[in-house]
Amino acid sequence: MKERLSDEINEVKDDFEEYVKSQVDLVKLQTAESVSKLVSGLLINMVLFYVFFFVLLFASIAIALWLDRLFESRSLGFIIVAGFYFIFGLLFLLFRKRIIEKPVIKSVIQLFFPNYISNDK
Repeated sequence: MKERLSDEINEVKDDFEEYVKSQVDLVKLQTAESVSKLVSGLLINMVLFYVFFFVLLFASIAIALWLDRLFESRSLGFIIVAGFYFIFGLLFLLFRKRIIEKPVIKSVIQLFFPNYISNDK
């Protein structure tokens, strides 16, 4: 009887150790998945940033040169384009929390806690 109880306790102990190891492996896999999604997302966004940066740069130069022909003043064309970016920068500065911070925070929370549902908008 004692020997049977001891065998059952050892079996339960072994099952518990296997369960804990499985849970640790699951957490490792979930962490690896989340980190790989984060890194791949960062790489994709970085490539897109550079592509759009150069598109925006050359489009800005083209618009400034077009304005040069329109107003017959190269400096005025570039000043108008710079003024547009200045106004855009001010608006971005004013609305940065709503435009960038909150969506990024929600994305990271969603990435690491996919079952988390937030009613806060």
